[in-house]
Amino acid sequence: MKYKKIISISISSLILTGIIISCSDSGETSSNSSSSSNCPTKTCGDFATRAQAQAAYNSNKSCYKNLDSDGDGIACENLK
Repeated sequence: MKYKKIISISISSLILTGIIISCSDSGETSSNSSSSSNCPTKTCGDFATRAQAQAAYNSNKSCYKNLDSDGDGIACENLK
């Protein structure tokens, strides 16, 4: 009976560790998520026009969310 409890605790610990690692790898909890994920690090300064920035933003809004600072769906409003 004691071994079953130890095995159960061990399995629970492994599952919990896997969940924690899985959640931390998502990058959603960090403000620097783009540096730890597969998203390219781009800023508005990397684009010559707003149209180019908008195209990148539209291609993957979660990766390029920093291009839309006010969250209105328009990327790099300071560019022409």
